[in-house]
Amino acid sequence: MRFRWLALFPLLYAAAFAAIAWGLLGSEALTPFVRGQLILVRVLALVGCLAAVSAFDRGDHLRRAWLALAAATLLVLARDLLRLPPFELASGTLVVSALGVLSNLALLAGVWLLARSWRIAAIELPGGRSGVLVVGLAAAVLALAVAGPSAWRQWQAVAAGDASAVILLVSAVVDILSLCLLAPLLLTAVALRGGLFAWPWALVTASMFSWLLYDAAAGLTAASAAGAYPLTDVFRGLAENFLFAAGLAQRYAVEKVRRL
Repeated sequence: MRFRWLALFPLLYAAAFAAIAWGLLGSEALTPFVRGQLILVRVLALVGCLAAVSAFDRGDHLRRAWLALAAATLLVLARDLLRLPPFELASGTLVVSALGVLSNLALLAGVWLLARSWRIAAIELPGGRSGVLVVGLAAAVLALAVAGPSAWRQWQAVAAGDASAVILLVSAVVDILSLCLLAPLLLTAVALRGGLFAWPWALVTASMFSWLLYDAAAGLTAASAAGAYPLTDVFRGLAENFLFAAGLAQRYAVEKVRRL
């Protein structure tokens, strides 16, 4: 039951956020509400990652994976805090951009470490290597279709001398690469279905899929438009909360196995 509630929490949170944001649409309270929720979901994701880290011993492969995800969340949280009005003038564009780039690279490392866990644990995935290849190609096509146009636009901006577009380019490329890793994450969850350890993998997969929805929403909406409905923040919160849930599920699964 605990795992089902963890899986349900991100959806309930997203529904509550969406409803409140709709009620605040057009008011001055919308911007501070969205900013506050952004910080909150980052903190929750960090708590979940650290909970998962604490479940493993030093040197454990999964501990390194969750540490990388925790580092990614901490770096992007620091970036978001530096973007808030009290700090934005003093932080500087270079620092904020550097934190964004490092966060994306740490996220890619964490997802890659999780994605290759099936090999280390000798888990037999559905369909074998060919299954991974087929699902991986499908994920790659989907990722390129959603995040590819943004990556191309940012590449053109960087080529034209816009240094501020570097962080957006890195983010788009990392999104594409991370989404390509959906295949082993999803297939690992399927291979472990019915067991406790299927939950963390399924929830991480849901988090990555939510980032895909975030990229799709970003391509459809003008995020900078004043008073616009924050659709991208709905999916960003969903992604971060699924990561929070995945980290807690990882810790609970390890604790339960150790008590057996």
